[in-house]
Amino acid sequence: MASRSPIHELEQRERRGRWFVALATLLSIAIIASTWIGLFSFMGANAAFGTFQELEEKYIPNVDAQLLELPDLSRVSEIHALDGTPLAILHDGRVSEPVPYDKIPEHVVNAVLAAEDADFFEHEGIDVPAIASAFIDNLRYDTTRGGSTITQQVVKKVFVGEEISYERKIIEAVTAVELERRYTKEQILEFYVNFVYFGSSAYGIAAAADEFFDKNIDQLTIAEAATLAVLPRNPTVYDPRRYPEDTEERRNDVIDTMVEHEFISAQEGELAKDYPFIIAESSQFAGPADHVVAEVKKQLLNDAEFSFLGNTKEERKKAIFGCPADEVDCEGGGGLKVFVTIDLELQAVANEMLTSWLPQPDTSTMSPGELDACIGRYNATSTVVPGVDRLHCAPTGAIAMVDNATGAVQVMASGLPFDQEQFDYAVQGRRNPGSSFKPFALVAALESGIPLGSYWDARSPKEIECPYICSSLGNIWIVSNAGGGGGLMKLFQATHNSVNVVFAQVALAVGPDKIVDVAHRMGIESELAAVPSITLGAGAVSPLEMASAYSNFATNGVWARSYLIERIEAANGDVIYQHQIEHRQTVDPAVIAAARKPLTLVPTASGTARRANIGRPQGGKTGTHQNYMEAWYVGFVPQYSTAVWVGYPDFQYPLRDVVINGEAYSRVFGGSVPGPIWAEFMNIVLADVPAIDFPPDPAGTAQYLTTPSTAVPLVEGMILEEAENGIFDAHLSPEIKEVGSLEPEGTVLTQLPIAGEEVPQGTVVVIEVSTGKPAEAPMVGLRGLTVEQVIEALRVFEEETGVALSFNLQYVDTTNPSYADKVLYTTPDTWVIVNSDTVVTIFVGRLSG
Repeated sequence: MASRSPIHELEQRERRGRWFVALATLLSIAIIASTWIGLFSFMGANAAFGTFQELEEKYIPNVDAQLLELPDLSRVSEIHALDGTPLAILHDGRVSEPVPYDKIPEHVVNAVLAAEDADFFEHEGIDVPAIASAFIDNLRYDTTRGGSTITQQVVKKVFVGEEISYERKIIEAVTAVELERRYTKEQILEFYVNFVYFGSSAYGIAAAADEFFDKNIDQLTIAEAATLAVLPRNPTVYDPRRYPEDTEERRNDVIDTMVEHEFISAQEGELAKDYPFIIAESSQFAGPADHVVAEVKKQLLNDAEFSFLGNTKEERKKAIFGCPADEVDCEGGGGLKVFVTIDLELQAVANEMLTSWLPQPDTSTMSPGELDACIGRYNATSTVVPGVDRLHCAPTGAIAMVDNATGAVQVMASGLPFDQEQFDYAVQGRRNPGSSFKPFALVAALESGIPLGSYWDARSPKEIECPYICSSLGNIWIVSNAGGGGGLMKLFQATHNSVNVVFAQVALAVGPDKIVDVAHRMGIESELAAVPSITLGAGAVSPLEMASAYSNFATNGVWARSYLIERIEAANGDVIYQHQIEHRQTVDPAVIAAARKPLTLVPTASGTARRANIGRPQGGKTGTHQNYMEAWYVGFVPQYSTAVWVGYPDFQYPLRDVVINGEAYSRVFGGSVPGPIWAEFMNIVLADVPAIDFPPDPAGTAQYLTTPSTAVPLVEGMILEEAENGIFDAHLSPEIKEVGSLEPEGTVLTQLPIAGEEVPQGTVVVIEVSTGKPAEAPMVGLRGLTVEQVIEALRVFEEETGVALSFNLQYVDTTNPSYADKVLYTTPDTWVIVNSDTVVTIFVGRLSG
């Protein structure tokens, strides 16, 4: 490699610098003002020398006072997975990857020198022979060719600018000499090859090697190095993709210069010129997780946690992306390495699974009828119809998974590829979660003293009176179950059977504010309206939020905020940010342990997500938003929590009459599509993960499983419907016995237990209700009974039928001793219908003679 001795005596450099400044000034003036040659003949030598003295006094700057610091070069930043896999290169149009001088191959340095300044290691910042040559050419050919060295080019770009003036050129030359006094040749050359623009957004030799040859700098051949050395002279004229012939010709000139200066041998030069001129296709770096990259950029630019990158968005942008390509005065920035928590293997599995289950049809192959139906869904939801190639005509989905112990985001898969849809449905997509929001209402109930053993009216539909306006009907809220329910039901059963009417009552009992508070404490960050329907999923949340919040159920409420960025390293390798995991007890552990119990039954035969069962300790909750607009399954195992959402991407539209994964669905429920997707995905996630149990129940858990007591309401005298509602509202179960009575039909005559008695919730209250007419029954058989036995039989008859009979006794003579004092027959006879108005004549035998 061409070089000079690394030992430069400071005194020698000082002496040379002093006299060379003046020489640089005069030679620079000579180049710029070559037309002044007449000055010498017109004025004479002495006068001309005096003029130069005046110019020296006017133009030579006081370089000792200048702060000639080479700027910090802008760099690209990088995003990596924790295993080092690159995900993205971040820049603002300036792709720059500076490399130290000792990492640049010798033939690459020599190629640059041959193209720009072959005598770089011999001159003192300006090249006197080159200046003289330029001076002669300017006179001979009336040109303005300069003799700029690499050092002068650095000075022009960094310190003095490119203004065309005598003064600027003089200052450039003087400053170049001073720069070489302060920096070694190697330092200046390192800066130049890393700073100069090569075209196609590539700044610096390393970025250019990657852009034009898809190689690292140490893989370049002599021919490739010579090609790159051509480009800084004029990246537009010598664009190797647009003008390959011109660039190749200039490449060969550089190779000849390398031979001339003995940088390479003649044989090496001939081989290099014969080397095929092949330029790699320009391609942007394509990472495996573009939605992840977009989220990382958004967080770095906006989140308060990364305020150390800058106080303003502009400062952060520079710190992350480096300098924009069009800001020549900008320096520094970029050079960060950002490491994220995503498991790329599982991310790929999730993406492939969503594509497999929920593919988007190719609109170019759709029939006119299918296309019209697709556009009709946009119109029906007042959604702007995009171009045909941007239509989303089928449901899509999202999968988000967090590590329960740390909050690390392992997966954030969005069902549509990034090139089709930059919006990330796993993180940004906020949709109504349906019944998957009920667990937050359950926790609020337990905290409010409502245990899992409490009983609730599960009849559907149920008209609920709110203390304020809570629906389009004012303060009346009519709630229906999606299926199941009826009668009186424990809160425990209502949870794993997802009974809407029970949770609507729970919401009013605890208050919507309480549910919102619980959701926010457990990790939901979206704004939520405190309305009763929040318990049924009236709010809008993202899959990532739901996965994070559900992790509480796996850890007894020890929660760590979800995070994506693990650490950030500066360009020198220093760690400037490391995520600190902070655990927080969001809810009483006993409350969470109790709430987990019914959730573990959801993915079983007695729950709503039987197809989500993976045969190990697990829990979860289905969610189906009103009219089947969205479908969810959020599930957890001890190690991970995962949310799956399915719905139309551009609007809310009923998931009815759709074909998903080859199966036709008249309606999509949380347990019918999201549940099986969850199970399929988690089986892969947990393939090599041992099955473990959830944490043991803390002390005090049992109190949340009890059945509370309640007072029996007074319902005697009420009509039946009013009495039933009163009993259900008291968390008791009515049992109705109709009895004949002249009281108005439906009137409650009696109740047992009596009003005011304290009984466990769920106790049966027997009420006798009037039929509105006398009681009737078939006449009881009395034959063969004594009078005493008749009296007892009629008492029992009245007790059983409600018919109180009056009777007369008549004696009939008989000679048969076995008939004496016993009933022979009655009027009416046995089985004849009688009522309380009937008078029965009983004929009793009397022994005669």
